[in-house]
Amino acid sequence: MSDLTAASSRPVTDLPGSPVPYVQEAGSGRAHLLLGQVGRTLVGAEESNGLMSVMTCTGPAGRAIPLHFHEAELEVFLCTHGRVQVYAGDESRILTQGDLAVVPPGALHAFQFHSAYSQFMGPITPGGWDRFFDLTGTPWPTAAFPPADPSPPPFEKFGRAEAEFKMKYRPDLPYPEATPDVPDDTLPGAAEPYFLRAGEGPRHLLGGQLATTLVTGAESGGELGMATIQGPAGTAFPAHVHARTHESLFVLDGRARLWLDGEAHVLTAGDCASIPAGTPHAYAFEGHVTRVATMNAPAGIEALFAVAGEPFEHRVFPPEAAPLPAAEALAERLGDLDVTFVEA
Repeated sequence: MSDLTAASSRPVTDLPGSPVPYVQEAGSGRAHLLLGQVGRTLVGAEESNGLMSVMTCTGPAGRAIPLHFHEAELEVFLCTHGRVQVYAGDESRILTQGDLAVVPPGALHAFQFHSAYSQFMGPITPGGWDRFFDLTGTPWPTAAFPPADPSPPPFEKFGRAEAEFKMKYRPDLPYPEATPDVPDDTLPGAAEPYFLRAGEGPRHLLGGQLATTLVTGAESGGELGMATIQGPAGTAFPAHVHARTHESLFVLDGRARLWLDGEAHVLTAGDCASIPAGTPHAYAFEGHVTRVATMNAPAGIEALFAVAGEPFEHRVFPPEAAPLPAAEALAERLGDLDVTFVEA
């Protein structure tokens, strides 16, 4: 009789180290423990030709991390579990599942977990800042964070990180209080800190799928685009390739089948795919309600649904999915976007 309690494997904690297509299972990735929280890199600079990093951070309720700013990096916080307070500029919000905060370079920011199990995920552009955790943290072999972390703050390493990662701590400044009951429903159209409530942002419908735009080139200085795409089982997008754009997908809910360079993968919540420029790929939603976050660097292809689809006032896809136009018709609508349809 087999031992059903024995773990069949541990999370994969290595990344490819080069820009090749791959899928990272939920709970896997290059992980480091820091102050009771686990920062997990799903895509690093090496995997994206320096264009972006994609990370999750998971931990228990605790104190806010120190206020700081980055000279070069834009950082996105998409709450996937619990309650995460994000301080950005002179404002803060307590994010719950699906809420978003965006912090451009030079903006003072921090975060704080308020639930027993909280998590956010998001891209950082340009890539490379994920290595901060390699310097300041301790390699972590498992998927969850520890029940307790007695290790002291690594102050000496924080000082080294300021110089190495071109960031600055500001312990002399106060944390802004959270502002409740704010609409947070509009993209600013400029590179400034902002918050979006779950479901808010420009929405467009194409082939029965609903895309909600979270970040465009206007907010990221041209470096990043981000959207969520949701749809019912059976909706899909045909095989295509991006010549200049690195794309990453993170499954938020449901189940998706993704073809990467001819190989099929089934992704569920927490799984992440890294899709370098030049990689043919396609997807189909298999869960009855599937929702994915798409991230692309540089900005541009996040406009696909806006260019090829129709504006949609609602925050969930309609019960009846309209057929997706043929690839030739889609290609005409997309014009100069970095999207070329290929044979499956």
